[in-house]
Amino acid sequence: MVQYYSRIIDFFIGKDFAVPIWEVMLLVVINSICLLLGRHRLGLIVSYLFVFYWGFIINRGYFIDFLGNMTWGLYIYAISGVFMLIVTVLGFFIKGNR
Repeated sequence: MVQYYSRIIDFFIGKDFAVPIWEVMLLVVINSICLLLGRHRLGLIVSYLFVFYWGFIINRGYFIDFLGNMTWGLYIYAISGVFMLIVTVLGFFIKGNR
């Protein structure tokens, strides 16, 4: 059981994080355009999608090493990300009692 927790801790803190600079610049440009046009909610969704993409692509090898041949973990990651995106978009379109 201790070994399992050790692998989880190593998964989160035991690696370097590197994102290609052109992707970071693309995020900055898209978010700047969203802010200039007053589309704050769209900027938040774009930021979420970039972070979700980076989390998947950068950690893909770690997911495969951690889960082995079990691909269900990748499906859970993808499905939960899409679900959070849908909930976020629906929350943006629902007007509160303000």
